Amino acid sequence: MTWLVSPQRASAQYSDEYRTRGTSPERFDWQLHIGPYTPYVGSSAFQDIFGGDGGPMLAMELDTHIVRIPYVGPLGVGVRGGWARYRARSCAVDAGGAPDCDNRTDEKEKFVLLPVTIMATLRVDVLARELNFPLVITGKLGMDSFFWRSRRGGSSQGSGRSIGMRWGVMFALELDFIEPRAARRLDEDWGINHSYLFVELYGSLFGSNIPMRDAFTWSAGLGLSF
Repeated sequence: MTWLVSPQRASAQYSDEYRTRGTSPERFDWQLHIGPYTPYVGSSAFQDIFGGDGGPMLAMELDTHIVRIPYVGPLGVGVRGGWARYRARSCAVDAGGAPDCDNRTDEKEKFVLLPVTIMATLRVDVLARELNFPLVITGKLGMDSFFWRSRRGGSSQGSGRSIGMRWGVMFALELDFIEPRAARRLDEDWGINHSYLFVELYGSLFGSNIPMRDAFTWSAGLGLSF
């Protein structure tokens, strides 16, 4: 574990190993995401009912590389699917018939989000490929389609779809330098070029119908290039 106490040696090892081994072509990226997501639905209703429930949002993403820009990285398209569920006890009703969320009933309220995203991606991997520093930055811009449904007790309260723009920036640390020989075997045996840990900052800018946006949030997870 000398890389923990000697970053210079780890960087040199990453550089030497990458230069000496031939890698298979990189055509795809797969990512597993988890992180908070609190939709703004156009009023205080969500906050009143579900309070600080932030999900979490679970998602998987697959990106394909279409063309490589020299000394920048691959430009491509991606698709992402997610799931989040929010639960709370239903608000009581006051004498005037208005919701009273300071008092709760025993009935359960559930709200489920199923976002599907199609996006363009620019994966800037010049630091890792040309300068041998294992950091990759990916910009993303696309369209969210949020499918949602609401239930109270055993009854459906509604469902629908909302569409909005989405942006994201992902910072990924490639893990090859931890065990370069194992990384090479993964490539040779399974075609997995790189594994990485990432943090992504993203937001949904607006929503048609019922807004489902979260203007700024984050996710983290594990990714594979192959």
